[in-house]
Amino acid sequence: MTNKKVLFITTINIFDIRGNGGVKASAEHFRMLQRCFGENNVHACVFVKPEEKEYAEECAEGLQVDILEKVSGNGKLFLATLLGCRIYFPWKESNFYNYIDKVDPDLLFLDCSILGRIIKRRSSYKTVVFFHNIEADYVYNKVKNESIVFLTAYWDAKRSDKYAIMADRVICLNERDSNRMYELYGRKTDFYLPITFADSFDESKTQDEYRREILFVGSLFGPNQDGIEWFINNVLPKLDNITLVIVGRGFEAKKEQYEKNSNVKVVGSVDEPSVYYYAHAAVVMPIRYGAGMKVKTAEAMMFGRRIFASDEALEGYNIENVNGISRCNTPEEYAVLINEYYNNGRFKPFEEDVRKLFLSQYESEKMDRDFGRMLRELVDTDE
Repeated sequence: MTNKKVLFITTINIFDIRGNGGVKASAEHFRMLQRCFGENNVHACVFVKPEEKEYAEECAEGLQVDILEKVSGNGKLFLATLLGCRIYFPWKESNFYNYIDKVDPDLLFLDCSILGRIIKRRSSYKTVVFFHNIEADYVYNKVKNESIVFLTAYWDAKRSDKYAIMADRVICLNERDSNRMYELYGRKTDFYLPITFADSFDESKTQDEYRREILFVGSLFGPNQDGIEWFINNVLPKLDNITLVIVGRGFEAKKEQYEKNSNVKVVGSVDEPSVYYYAHAAVVMPIRYGAGMKVKTAEAMMFGRRIFASDEALEGYNIENVNGISRCNTPEEYAVLINEYYNNGRFKPFEEDVRKLFLSQYESEKMDRDFGRMLRELVDTDE
C-alpha cells in the first residue's frame, strides 16, 4: 500500500442512506479508494444540497471529508449552468482550487464528469475521472423524454465532458460508454469499473415460500417512472393474479394514482430495501432508456433474486446463459416469462447462478486489485 494522498470529489451525497443507485456507486468508489490507499490517505470533498448539509456534516464527523453546498434552486441552477458549471458559480472556483491546493493530493479522483472543468487547470497531481455515464447523452435523453428545460444542462454536460476527457485516466462502466466517448470526443476509456457492491447477502433471511408478488426497486426519476408506468399499462393486465410492489424514494407520491390498479402496491421510501428483496422471489426492471449501468441490477444479483429485465437494465452485465435472468423487452415477453415462473410455483430461496455471477464479477473486492494497481501505477509515474 502506497502513502500517496488521494482527494476524492463527488457531486453525489454519499451519506444519503436512502439514496439512489448513483449514491451507492459513488459511496463504493470512496470505500475502494480507502481500501487501496488506506483510510488516512484518502480525503473527500462532497457537494450536497443545502438542506442535506447538516446531516452530511454529522456523518462526516471524524473523517477526512469536507462538505460543500452545491447550487440549488431553479433560478440559481439555470444561471450557474449558463456560466459553465451547474454545481458551483464560477466566482467560487478560485476558492475551490485553493481548497485542492491545501489538501495537496498526489491523485485527484473526480467521481463524475460534471466537474470536468476542474481538469482544465493543470497541476502536479494526477487526475482521474469516473464517468457514471456519458453525461451529454444522459441529459439529452432527459431533454427528449422529459422536458426541453434540460437543454441548458445538456450544453453544460457536453462542455464538462470535453474537459473531463483531458484527465490522465478516464474510467467507464462498460464498453458502450467507452465507444460512445470515442465517437463524441475521440478518446476511449483507460479502465472499466462496472457497478460493484460489497456482498451483504444473508442466506438465513431468505424464504422457501413467496407470495405472487413481483418487486420493482428504484427512486422516482424519469427512466424509472417511464418504465414502471409502461409496465403497469402494458404488462400487468396480461399477468395471472400477480401483484407489482414498488419500493423507492419518491414513489409514495404516485401511490394514489398507481393503486387505482388493484394489482399494484406502492411502498415508496424505505430505510432497508434488503427487507423487500428477501421478501420477494423476483424483481422486474422494465427500463426503456438511460445511460451507464443500472445499480439496481447488481443489487438484485447480490440478493440472488429472479430477474426479468430489459436490454437497458442489463446493459454492461455479462448475463448471457445465466439461469435466473431473463431478457424481456415487449409486453408479451414479460408476460409469458413471468406467468410461467409464478405458475410453476417452485420458488427457490435464491437463484444460485445469479449469486455466482455477482460474486465472480460484481463483488467490489474482486475489483480492488486491478483498480488499485492502475491508480498506484499512475501516481508513481512521471508522465
